[in-house]
Amino acid sequence: MTKRDLMSDDELAALLAEQERAAKSFRDSTLADDQANALDFYEARPFGDEEEGRSQVVSPDVAEVVDYMQISVLRTVISGDRVVEFEPGDTDQIPDIPEPPGRPKVAPGSEQDPQTQAAMAEYQRARATYDQALAPLRAWEKRRTQAAEDATAAVNHIFLRRQNGERILLDWLQSGLIEKIGVIKTAAVVERRKIKNALSVDAIGLAMLTEQGETISAASEQDDGTWLVTVEREEEVKRYLDYPIPSEEYLFSARTRDEDTADYQAHRCRKTLSDLIEMGFDRELVERLPIEEGWGFDDPREQARWHDEEEHSYGRTGAMREVMLLEEYARVDIDGDGIAELIKAFRVGDVILEVTEVEEAPFVVWTPFPRAHRLVGDSLAEKTMDIQRINSVLMRQALDGVYQTNSPRMSLHMDSETPNTIDDLLSVRAGGIVRWKGVNKPEPLYEPFDIQKSLGMLEYMTGLRETRTGITRLNQGLDEDTINKTASGQAALQATGQQIEEFVARNFANAMARLFAKKLRLMADNGDPIAIKIDGQYRRIDPTTWDRDMNVAVRVGLGSGRKEQRLVYRQSLLEIQERGFQVGLVDAKRLYNNVSAMIRDSGLGNPDDYIIDPDSDEYQDNGAGQPQADPEAIKAQGEAQAKTLKAQSDAQTAAAKMDTAREESTARLQLASEESQAMIALKRAEAEEEARLAREKAAFEAEMAQKQADREWELAQQRASREAELSRMKAEALPKNRAGGDLSK
Repeated sequence: MTKRDLMSDDELAALLAEQERAAKSFRDSTLADDQANALDFYEARPFGDEEEGRSQVVSPDVAEVVDYMQISVLRTVISGDRVVEFEPGDTDQIPDIPEPPGRPKVAPGSEQDPQTQAAMAEYQRARATYDQALAPLRAWEKRRTQAAEDATAAVNHIFLRRQNGERILLDWLQSGLIEKIGVIKTAAVVERRKIKNALSVDAIGLAMLTEQGETISAASEQDDGTWLVTVEREEEVKRYLDYPIPSEEYLFSARTRDEDTADYQAHRCRKTLSDLIEMGFDRELVERLPIEEGWGFDDPREQARWHDEEEHSYGRTGAMREVMLLEEYARVDIDGDGIAELIKAFRVGDVILEVTEVEEAPFVVWTPFPRAHRLVGDSLAEKTMDIQRINSVLMRQALDGVYQTNSPRMSLHMDSETPNTIDDLLSVRAGGIVRWKGVNKPEPLYEPFDIQKSLGMLEYMTGLRETRTGITRLNQGLDEDTINKTASGQAALQATGQQIEEFVARNFANAMARLFAKKLRLMADNGDPIAIKIDGQYRRIDPTTWDRDMNVAVRVGLGSGRKEQRLVYRQSLLEIQERGFQVGLVDAKRLYNNVSAMIRDSGLGNPDDYIIDPDSDEYQDNGAGQPQADPEAIKAQGEAQAKTLKAQSDAQTAAAKMDTAREESTARLQLASEESQAMIALKRAEAEEEARLAREKAAFEAEMAQKQADREWELAQQRASREAELSRMKAEALPKNRAGGDLSK
């Protein structure tokens, strides 16, 4: 291949910039507004249509369901000591072993026959040869199993202990529940650390340290003529870190099905020139990077995320000047062979800082409710946003009704107004005085208001939210009406809620499995031997010896995965193992595995503090683990005892069936009793409610009749007063002297 076949940096930069533009266009037009809107709903921000003087409450439905789900799922996935376990992967590289010899059939009473004895002796020799040939396979299986156990311990330890693993999972989980997708990146980072060592040396040693170029930060001569020196050294420490990525920083090409087959992905973030130099890029190249026009992402998600903070980053110069760094993973035919390779490129604008060919991108994307053939699925917030909008409107209307009932609008006759009347009416307080004049006093305008209608709609919307999300009041805690629900109804509601919760937890656990698999491959490719504590003892593990294609099993607390449930199952299994151990169906190692797992699930610490590992030297020194009898003889004995156990098991099964039938009959009777009691309670409640409504109606009608009578009496008094006043005024207006004489005489 000639030099001209290779793609130049300018051509690569132009190609990557075009893919970035297409990814940004898709992201901004399709995802950005939806995700920003979901963030606003999660924080229960106003909708923008609020009116002055009216209720502006916002119902936090999205926050309630997201917070509950993230707490529940996070508790589920980290309930065990090992979130993810590795198992030996599939392989064809298995040592060749011969076929096992067949045991000769021995007729009853012919054990002393020479031919039978010769056949048995030949079988014993063939069996010994087969066991000897089987030893390499057993050793090979043990090595692969041990490597898988080491990988499990190392990856879980590095993820959860050498970084804030729980917070990383929380950020990753919450992003998916709110913003449709949660993105995380795993990487190997080399950090430089200064190590200080205090040494006591003589004058010759001090001179040797100086000649060797050691950095001596302090030196003091002691009374005996020696020197106490402090030597500083820089060492490189490799760390494996995971970074939850905000959705506005993650770019991917349109029509992407999953992160491992995407044609283009990028992590787009701000970096100072100092950060780039620390990352190992050439200083001269970094300092020549062009100054970018504009600032930030101008992304609605970033604005929604940081709405309460204002960043002042203008005017940064020198090493603190910021640029937009893109860590891009694209499939490009960079070498001109006609086949697109997956490359990793660091780019700032049109400047390529570094290009390498990689096997896979470091991103893992999860979505709570996947959609077929799409990377982006549906979020939990989306299932509740419209309900939050409706509930907020209903709550505002209900509160406005309560406000108007408790502080109604007033009817004011213009003839009754004084300079202080309006201010007095607007100053609503207990015992307040309203100044008015004339006969028409201000009166409240009572408007009919039935809060039960609003509360009924709120209850309906709450039920709709529970149906969509599976988060019900019964699986969050008992409400005041639980005693009126049947046991079977409660179980059905809880099962429905757990189905959705387990579905989301399983999707998140599968994403964790993909992340840990990438982390294993990253450590296998870049790892140095590390020392970690396994089962109470420190061991040095070399990740480069691991099989990169190990199978991944997620151990999450779903149903049988919860610690309490696992302990119940293990206890039941232990009883079966004890019987099997007596007849040779269970060996000491398998018994140890179950007991040690019970100790771990119980949180009692290291199993070796309680029981002895059959593979340890201590087990052999105690005289255990001696060669056992002929496996075939054990098998025959086991078959005989198995028949006995089967007969006992059949009897126990029959008894269990009778107990089950009896329990079912009792349960049906209890259920019928509960349902009848619930029906009686419902009828009683309906009767009490009807009686209460009738009493309230009668009281209301009586009150209205009294008010009407009082009003009519006031009107009659006012009418009589006016008539008397008119009569007096008429009398005063008539002349006293007229023709015919003085009327007063």
